[in-house]
Amino acid sequence: MPQAILPILTNMLVAVMFIGAFLVTAHTYPMVRRARWFALAYAFGVLDPLANLGIWLGGNVRVMQTIGFAGFLTALVTMALALSYYHRRPPMWACGAAILVCGCIWRIATIDAPRDTIWYQLSFQSWFAMGSVLCAVALSQHAPRSLLNRCLVSVYIVTALHFLVKAAFATALGTGATERDFAGTIYAVISQTSSGLLMIAAGLLVVASFLHSVVRATQTEALSDPLTGLPNRRAFDQWLDVAQGDGMQFPLSVAIIDVDHFKRFNDRFGHAVGDEVLREVAACLERNRPSAGRAARVGGEEFVLLLPMDRRATFLVVESMRMAIAQLAYKDTDPITVSIGIATMERGESTSELLRRADRALYRAKAAGRDRCEIDTPDEESASPVARPALKLVARH
Repeated sequence: MPQAILPILTNMLVAVMFIGAFLVTAHTYPMVRRARWFALAYAFGVLDPLANLGIWLGGNVRVMQTIGFAGFLTALVTMALALSYYHRRPPMWACGAAILVCGCIWRIATIDAPRDTIWYQLSFQSWFAMGSVLCAVALSQHAPRSLLNRCLVSVYIVTALHFLVKAAFATALGTGATERDFAGTIYAVISQTSSGLLMIAAGLLVVASFLHSVVRATQTEALSDPLTGLPNRRAFDQWLDVAQGDGMQFPLSVAIIDVDHFKRFNDRFGHAVGDEVLREVAACLERNRPSAGRAARVGGEEFVLLLPMDRRATFLVVESMRMAIAQLAYKDTDPITVSIGIATMERGESTSELLRRADRALYRAKAAGRDRCEIDTPDEESASPVARPALKLVARH
């Protein structure tokens, strides 16, 4: 058995494993369903080792040569298109088609050309080098900047250079008197092994990129409210953890916002309308909050703002947001208003105390007739005639 048959079979097996990995990933995680394109690229890549096996087993040499060349070049071009499509950018169809069509024409025109000349080997490998460069360009232009993507660009650049270097090795070591003798040469072992290792490296980095996308999407979902798209209570708790850390900066204020008479929206107009009201309020908060502020929905009809501002500035900002919400109109429903409680953190105060005071201010806003803002200060606690039950938020001590 020719010595290159083992690396050829190994490359086939690895390609099939990557095809399965990409398909399973696309089926399991809908957010990376574009992984099917990478499976298609590796499926085309399998044609090259299959063609080499076909030649060794006695198949039609010209047909197998054409299939192997076209299959591997199509795999590289498809990979470049898949990289753009995966990152939601328009694939470079024109460049890919030009490389593929011109490469296949060259292959057919030189099918009987002498194979032991440097110009032949250099031109043969240059098509694969162009396909690898197209992959690197697609990543550079269409993928976000990250360590994984920089590594993948480097792999494709090294792959392109490796194809050009292979031309010199082919001339120096020889590729066999005929195409059937190729599998028995040292060059075939080097060629199949080096190309296989680079394709494995590229495939592993692509899989790692998938996993990174899945983890990032999962984290985003875990910290987001599915109804409004705002950060949720878990995200707000994390903000509080950071806020009460060693690097805490003053001033820091919290505003708790509660939609007035929200149960009426659900009872009179249905839960679908109630959900739409919550989305409208959330969108209004996002539009009007300061860039340094953060808004979250922490449950039911209750929202929270975290603002790096003093008491006076916070009141002005929150009051303008209250008036903006009062201007909202959804279909023929009742007017949309909110009650807001504000508290600003004092030195030595915990976040749980801050939230309790903001909640107490919210209670006063509701008791005073709703559709208003109230501010709470620490010295008001002993004088307060009413103590509202503990805040529903999860406060971190």
